[in-house]
Amino acid sequence: MHPFPYRTLSALTLLMFALTGCSSVYIPSFIKVYQPDIAQGNILETKQVEQLKVGMDKSEVNQILGTPALKDIFHHNQRETYVFYDKRGKNKAFKHILVVIYDANGRVAKIEQSGDPLDQTPPQDLPEALRPGAEPAAETTEPSANDADAPHKNGAASDPYALTPPGSSGSGLGAGQPLQPAGGL
Repeated sequence: MHPFPYRTLSALTLLMFALTGCSSVYIPSFIKVYQPDIAQGNILETKQVEQLKVGMDKSEVNQILGTPALKDIFHHNQRETYVFYDKRGKNKAFKHILVVIYDANGRVAKIEQSGDPLDQTPPQDLPEALRPGAEPAAETTEPSANDADAPHKNGAASDPYALTPPGSSGSGLGAGQPLQPAGGL
């Protein structure tokens, strides 16, 4: 027997597999290809954009919207672009562009918007405290009765690293006793 047919057969098989690799590949439904969530730019909300008015100062706009994602280098200090892009897995991407154009005095001359409407914004996974324009939470300074840092009856704090002189009422350099650990090492 001549080895030629075996070489031809193996070459044809290799060519067939190479050509099928160029076509679209069927992926069974039980195999899920991971696509990460992508969020870029500025998170824009309808209530923020409604606060923008023609004639506002640039600092007021930045206070409301934050630092713009893009600054036009060809129109120095006259155009800022806020881009909101959010793609969750295999879902359709959400994209909204807000362009603020300033006049020569640094005041808002025109506001342009394009892309998906802001009322269709996907919900953000941010805590309320981190949302743009959120008020910072007030910190409580009063220790509770169950708090480990509550003062003892003798006036010394239970924190061994506290640098408060025991029983000092004066303030300033050299006032009261020297600083000592609260635990009394």
